[in-house]
Formats: sequence, C-alpha cells, structure tokens
Amino acid sequence: MNRIIVSEIGDGFFNLALDGFLLEKHRSGELSGVTLYFFVNSDAVIVGRNQNAWRECDVERMEKDGVQLVRRHTGGGAVYHDRGNLNFSFITDEKLYDKDKQNAVVLSALASLGIDAEVNGRNDVTVGGYKISGCAYALSGTARGMHGTLLIDTDTERLGAYLTPSAAKLEAKGIKSVRSRVKNLAEIAPVTVETVRDAIIDAFEKAYGDCEKPAFVRSHSDPCLTPHEAFEREYEKQRSWEWRMGKTPAFDHTLEGRLSFGEFGLALRIKDGRIASSELCTDALDTTLPSEITGLLSGVRFDRASMIAALERGGAAARELAGYIREKGEAMLTEKEKELIISARRALHAAPELSGRETRTKEYLISFIKKNTSLAVHDMGAWFYAKYDEGADRTVAVRADIDAVCVEGAARHLCGHDGHSASLLGLAMLLGKRPIGRNVILLFQHAEETGAGAKECLKLFDLEKVDAVIGCHNIPGRPMGTALIKGGTFACASCGMDISLSGKPTHAAYPENGLNPSEALALLTLKAGELANKTAEKHACMTLSTVVGMRAGERAFGVAASEASLWLTLRSEKTEALDELILRMKEYASLIAKEKGLALEIKLEDVFPATVNDGALLEKAERLFKKELIDYAYLDEPFRWSEDFGHYLKRAPAFFFGVGSGEDTAPLHTERYSYPDELAPLTAELMYKLAKGS
Repeated sequence: MNRIIVSEIGDGFFNLALDGFLLEKHRSGELSGVTLYFFVNSDAVIVGRNQNAWRECDVERMEKDGVQLVRRHTGGGAVYHDRGNLNFSFITDEKLYDKDKQNAVVLSALASLGIDAEVNGRNDVTVGGYKISGCAYALSGTARGMHGTLLIDTDTERLGAYLTPSAAKLEAKGIKSVRSRVKNLAEIAPVTVETVRDAIIDAFEKAYGDCEKPAFVRSHSDPCLTPHEAFEREYEKQRSWEWRMGKTPAFDHTLEGRLSFGEFGLALRIKDGRIASSELCTDALDTTLPSEITGLLSGVRFDRASMIAALERGGAAARELAGYIREKGEAMLTEKEKELIISARRALHAAPELSGRETRTKEYLISFIKKNTSLAVHDMGAWFYAKYDEGADRTVAVRADIDAVCVEGAARHLCGHDGHSASLLGLAMLLGKRPIGRNVILLFQHAEETGAGAKECLKLFDLEKVDAVIGCHNIPGRPMGTALIKGGTFACASCGMDISLSGKPTHAAYPENGLNPSEALALLTLKAGELANKTAEKHACMTLSTVVGMRAGERAFGVAASEASLWLTLRSEKTEALDELILRMKEYASLIAKEKGLALEIKLEDVFPATVNDGALLEKAERLFKKELIDYAYLDEPFRWSEDFGHYLKRAPAFFFGVGSGEDTAPLHTERYSYPDELAPLTAELMYKLAKGS
C-alpha cells in the first residue's frame, strides 16, 4: 500500500531524521509500496553528505541569525530552506523505484497549476531556464529515495546571503555546489506551499493508485515514528556536531596578519571538523611561540568560539591572536543597515539619470546621508561630497559614480553605478562607529560615462587636503566579493576622435569638377589600424584603434560626396601611447587633407586618461587583504574599458580595484546585466577597511 506523510514540524533536524527513518523502514521491509513524504523547514541550509559546509555557506552568519545547518544522508548540493520552500521525498524499494515516473508526478502537478516545467540534464526542474527544484538521491540496501525541493515563495535574498561562504583563504575538498539561476513559483503563477503540495498529492494518487489517507506528523510521539527509540537516535545524529560538521572532508585554512609580536601565517589542516595539525610561521623573536600556538589548537573544533577559547588559555601572544580572530568575526554592518543599503540601491536603480542630469539621484543620496549619518554634506552643484572628520593628519577620499548608461537616448543602470553609490552610502554608515585614525571624504561624482565628471570634481583638491583616493568597479564574471587588483594600469586610457573632411560638391556625372573626400576617408580608416599597431610596438603595450562609424555624402545618386566623417575610439594601456597615437592620426589626417585639397576638423570627445595604481597603496591593499582574509586575485592585464578616475591621479596617489559581482552575472552594458543586491554591503565593508588601512 502506498502512503503520504506530511510533517507539520519546522525543525530541519527532525524532518531530515524522519526522511532517513522512513528510508530505513523501507530497507528493513517494514514498509512496502511507495511513500511520498512532505516537509517544510524553518530557516535552514541543507548540505549534501559529501560537502564542505564552510565552503558552501556562511557558517558564522547562519549561527548568528539562528539558521540551522543540516547535513542530509544523500549527495547533491547545498540548498536554502524557509517556510516558502516545499520539500518532498519519494521512498520505495529498488523494484518500484522509477525516477522518470516520480518526476512525471511533479511535472503533472505543476501543469495542473498552469506551470509549464521540464526536467533538465542535472535532474533539476526548470521553468523558462530558471531552476525551481533540485533533486538528490538515496540508496540503503534495497531501499531507494529521491529528495526534491520546490521554490514557491522563498526569500531569495537570504538564499544568496547564506549560500555565500564568508571571505577566507581555504583550499577545500568536498563536492562543490553548482549555482543556478533560480525563481519562485509564486512569480510564475498564483500558488502557495499548500496548493502545490495538494496538486502533487493528486498527481501521485493518479499515478500510483491505492493510497492510505495522508498522515500528518505533529510531534516526536507520532505513531509513524515507532519504534521511537530508533527515530530518536536518528534525530540526535542529525543534531550532533559530529554529523553536521565533523563529516566535512579534510581541507586547509590559512590565517595571515600582523600583531604586536610580528607578522604571522597560521596554516591549519582541518579533518573531521577539527584542527588535525597546524603550523605557525612568524618573524617573532620568541622561538617557542609556534609550538605554543599549535599545541593550544591541536584537536580543537574548527569554529571561532572554540579557537578563541583555546588560545585564551595561553600566553600574551596567544591571547592577542584570540582577540584578532574575535575581531575578524564581528559583523561591521547590521542586518538593518544592510537592508537600508539594498533598498537604496533599488531606489537608485529605478530612477536612472544621464550624465550631467543626475538631479534626483543627488537629492536622494544627500537625503539618505543626512537621515542616516552625522556626516557633513557639501553640495557642489552637479556633484557633492560628505566628510567624516576625526581631526586626523591624513585624509582619504573614496569615490563613487552616480550616473547611468545612455541606451538609445534613455538612461539605464547597466554598469552598476547604482551599486557603487549604495556602497558609498554603506561606508557612510560605518564611519563613526569607531575611530579609524583617518578623515574620510565620500565623493559622489557625476558624469563618469562621458568622462567629464572627474575633471570637474578636481575642485575637491583645492577645498580639502587629500592624501589618497580610492575607487572601485564591480566586475561580472568573477567570484562574488573577490577583490581584483593590478599593478600599473588597471583601466585603459581612451578617447573618441571625430574627423570631419569637407570638399566641393558636384554633379555625379562630373566628378572632376568637385572635391570628393571619400578616398581620403578610406585612407584614414586603413591608416588608423596601422598607426595603432606601430604605437603598440614602440611602447610595448596594448594600443587599439576601433572604427565606430563613418559617413560620406548622402543617398543622392546625382550628387558626388563632398562631406565625410570618420569616428574612431583610440585606446591604450599607457596614456603616453594614446597621446602619441592621437598626434600621429592628426598629422596623417592633415597630410591627406592637404594633398586632396580638403578642409579638415578634428574633435576629441570622451577623453579618459589611464587609471594607474600607486605602487605604495597597492602594497598596503594587498597586506590588508592578507590580514583580513579577503579573497583577492591579481589581473594579468588591464581592462580595455576606461574610467575617468584617472584624472584624480594628477592630484593625489590613487588606488582603483575591482570587486567580483558573481560568475553568472551578465556583462556590463548589456540588457541582462543587474547589480547583485548582496554586493553593495560587501563592497561598503571592503571600502571601510581600505580607507582605514590606506
């Protein structure tokens, strides 16, 4: 006889224990037929049997927020559960097990609700390319099980937050989850957890025939949990640290930084969730320090509280290291502040404005700062800055751009300037929480897309003493929150060159009576690439000339062309190379125009100098990333796109870096691009640390 069991308990440990308990009953032969089991967990992250929990999710944030970490007895990837997430299991024996039939039940149920779903090659259920369900499989003797989870109305923001590991340098073994684009069923059709569950029950009864009346489990004493002793053993196993964390495959974790005793690097080998071995490298004069530290940590659970407790039993150096680990675990932004930042980013995204027209954007940003911080605001017309003043000797400026991209004459936030501005708002809220030994200026700059904004904002340096300038840009295709750095040029110099040639009109039948600029236009077009190649070779750097448009004459077949224009984008990783290419193009254009008797006009537009990092600030940043365990990566070559941030280099040492916005994020300036909500708070905290350490 088939059966349906519905758990009404939100405890993830209970529900996964019951899942394993039912599988064991089928293995022992106590249950036959097919069991369809439903449960809904309160906030929890469920990891697969062979996964590294530290690699898959932010373990410490989950502990702080009261989110359960549950390890199931099956494989598969990590998933987030809340009350908007329906979980189901088909449990049976090997003879009745039919994965295709089980998937068909789910698809049929969704179809009855007006949802056209399909199963892809990874056995995920998708709708329009979005994942709405994933599966994992169990095998115990002759028993078989298939788990599934359906996103109905889950909190996708929290999903992204908890399924992102905290920044740390770890080389982890264990199966890594494959991240997919997800969508809630409630976004597709008017459904709830209950309506979807009832639809699956109907489809199950039609597909499998005779079935017992659904049984609802409401407590540990429910009859279906007999023998209760066996279930309680499974339940205690699910709750135990040894099962949840101790089952993690072996991996390595490193801490690096500087304390009063000197620089240190602490390498930990984690096995079964505990520190199996450790090695301390340090320039401390005390030669006994490494053995003291490693001795204190041997066999200790790999969690912050256990490591701190162990180190505090040691001497002064060990206790200082404990304080360092404790401080690193302190959340900088509160959850409420993060929500404010995300809300601000969304508000900015909904009201984009073109370069030089950012009136409402500026008003919103100023209002936010005045309402949520005590920073002094200085309105400079098209732009503004806010100042955190400690009366310190050193002042650091941090810049964000506030304009949007122009797409067919309309403003769109397809570059992430809304996120950059929101990040700076987050930095504003962080400043003042504790002294940092710096004055900090938050520069909200207009008109970055046209290259005009930074030149106007150079007035800041006449008003304030600025010792360093910091800027950043989100980088799609790179891991979320990873800092991307590069010595020398980070983003290329570029400019638009508009070459206009004017001749003399004539009838098309008598070309000899006119001056036609078409040949000169063709020669200039061919020469542009040649000159770029020669300049690149001379300066040993990437240098390009790209034709973005050209025009000669009109579509009038009786009149020879007399006006022509060539539009080029010239770019190079070195400003001096770009300057030389501009000069050579002007010289050649003048020569050709003179030979052909043509009038010539050349205009330069959207001029961007190269963004070149100051060596000393780069070194400080890298030391900070190591000390704070911030994931970072060096870029092999500069980005070819340009940033008007390069203008600030003329007035102060500058550091510009990238922040990964996710490997699945669409490229900048494309229709599919969207700045991820979770990135703005991450970037705000990173800016804070850089401002403090610069």
